[in-house]
Amino acid sequence: MNTATRPLGEALAAAVREQAQQAGAGTPSVRGSDWRMAVVATIGADGTIVTTDGVTARREETYVAPAVADLIVISQSSNGQWWAWGRGSTGGVALGEVVAVRKTSSTSRASTTTMSADPHLTMTLSVGTYLLDAFLMYDADAAADLKLGWIGPASTVGAWWPGGADSSAAALATSPRWGALSDITSSTLPVGAVGAGTIMACRPVGTVIIATAGAFALSWAQQASSATPTVLRGQSTLQMKRIA
Repeated sequence: MNTATRPLGEALAAAVREQAQQAGAGTPSVRGSDWRMAVVATIGADGTIVTTDGVTARREETYVAPAVADLIVISQSSNGQWWAWGRGSTGGVALGEVVAVRKTSSTSRASTTTMSADPHLTMTLSVGTYLLDAFLMYDADAAADLKLGWIGPASTVGAWWPGGADSSAAALATSPRWGALSDITSSTLPVGAVGAGTIMACRPVGTVIIATAGAFALSWAQQASSATPTVLRGQSTLQMKRIA
């Protein structure tokens, strides 16, 4: 029986039910809490964001550095209040995330000053700004030392400091190298060694801006060619924390 042939009372009841369902679907107190994806249109100074479809939601404290066009998760309480939980993953490195790698074995290089990427201390980074923090253990002929540099995707820029002994080092207790570089993928800096088998350490730090997603790696060689190998030791590490 269609609506046209229903008794008037039955048709009226059906219409009322339909209107009630439609009203309930749009009323939080009837529908209950819910969540969905949304896109950020504007960012408020009071800890809120406004989505492209006009929802104003307060940010979770862990939703840091919001940006226009962020794809985020928002939820609504039964009294109609909105909450912004944070960004959905884009498949890259998230803000605040730390990417770290470790040398699982030592690498030796002899009779070469040609820079090349370390086989272990390399990682894939998405577009963003990162804090660089490395811990490197090495030993080398005192005349050869260790030359350090970095390899990154096209248009990578940044600044760094090697955080180690000066290349004139003659003993473990020696002067640090204070020189720093503002062209992270163009120039190199050496750190000193005091002899094969005497393990030293340096801690390069810096800021890296990745403009094109791709591989970022520590690059190294001997500062002066020597038949005695320069060895970058296992358990050295490299970590990058995305800050923007």
